[in-house]
Amino acid sequence: MRWIALFLLLGGCAVRDLDRMKDLDARGDWATLAASHLSECDNPRDAICAEAQFLRARGCARLASGHLSESDRRRFLDCAVEGTRAALAASAATAPAERTAWRDAYAAALFARRQALPGQQACADNAALLKEADRLRAEAPAVPRSRFLAASARLTAARLCGAPACPALAEAAPLLRDPPAEGAAQWRALSTAIETTARSLSC
Repeated sequence: MRWIALFLLLGGCAVRDLDRMKDLDARGDWATLAASHLSECDNPRDAICAEAQFLRARGCARLASGHLSESDRRRFLDCAVEGTRAALAASAATAPAERTAWRDAYAAALFARRQALPGQQACADNAALLKEADRLRAEAPAVPRSRFLAASARLTAARLCGAPACPALAEAAPLLRDPPAEGAAQWRALSTAIETTARSLSC
């Protein structure tokens, strides 16, 4: 009976903590949200823990987009990557649409951290980004950012990370057809970079 009482008590605390974090998220208090102390999720079906990890990660991602020192930005990017990864690892009981949104956030965090790393230090994040973007494309073809991220990862793999360049670039170029209106200039710039790299390598 004591174990049951303890379990219920801990479960109630977790729900209250999640409610508090939802309130912080709704109010845009990213700093307090990012500073929340969370235990690791030890159950792949722990929906409460998964959502708490995601909310903290989102707070970190919002802070990382601000005007920060390089070290602070890297700290928040690490938090965003690790938090969204932890959320996905515990998301087996989460609704598929929400899990897809979390995967999109994880891929975006990987992209942002990769962009902040010099040279080949970015290759580990780029490999993870390529995997997640392709998985996101398969799960949610209607999410256009997955195509942009997948193309970007292939370009970086070809330029920096030792992938066979011409096949990677040939896979990347078609992903950028029919860009969305929002962010179209960024899509065109990436498409131009892919075409320029392919020409320079005589692909």
